[in-house]
Amino acid sequence: MYALMALITAGVEAGADAVAKTVGKARRRRTLDKAEPLVDNAPGGPREVAGRAVTGPGGPVTAPLSGLPCVWYAVTVLERYWAWRPGPLGPTRVVRHVKVAEQISGPLYVGGDTAAVRVDAHGAELELGEPAFAEFEDAPHGPLTARLAALLGAPPRPRHRERTIGFVVEELVITDGEPLRVVGAARTELGDLVLAKSGLRPLIISRTVPVSSPED
Repeated sequence: MYALMALITAGVEAGADAVAKTVGKARRRRTLDKAEPLVDNAPGGPREVAGRAVTGPGGPVTAPLSGLPCVWYAVTVLERYWAWRPGPLGPTRVVRHVKVAEQISGPLYVGGDTAAVRVDAHGAELELGEPAFAEFEDAPHGPLTARLAALLGAPPRPRHRERTIGFVVEELVITDGEPLRVVGAARTELGDLVLAKSGLRPLIISRTVPVSSPED
């Protein structure tokens, strides 16, 4: 009975994950299609800025895992687990990932052709290519787990219990002068133009101009 319930739960999770990805792609596409260049004193959204990353008022930072100097970084922890995917010949066991933790260095500053912006990168979709640091940890008391506990304040905790395989840890960095395109909702805050995620509307930070993918 327990095995049957685990199979049903995994199948429901797989279906929900597929629906969420489809909806997310549709929202992303609509945001990109409607985005207009951000100019001074023109909040609203979606807006876009294409330009280069610049060092913020706090100065450069050091990425904690790779040790690279940069203007901004993001550490993401993904739980790797197995699930069941329905198929014509019956359920198939597959490996999936879900984000369980993330830490960013703070705001990202971008100087564009039409405006200079501060990017509130919380919840952003990051299209920044290969990570500067990437490792897999499957030991609950391994050295990477200890580093994550020090960085995040607590070690990552598995959500899928016996179906958890381990954790994928990635660190993305942006250095001064890198070309970027940012698409999101615009507002004015403390005299700055800010791009951020707003409600269901995504915030996209990309090294690729324009932001697109074959799946779109």
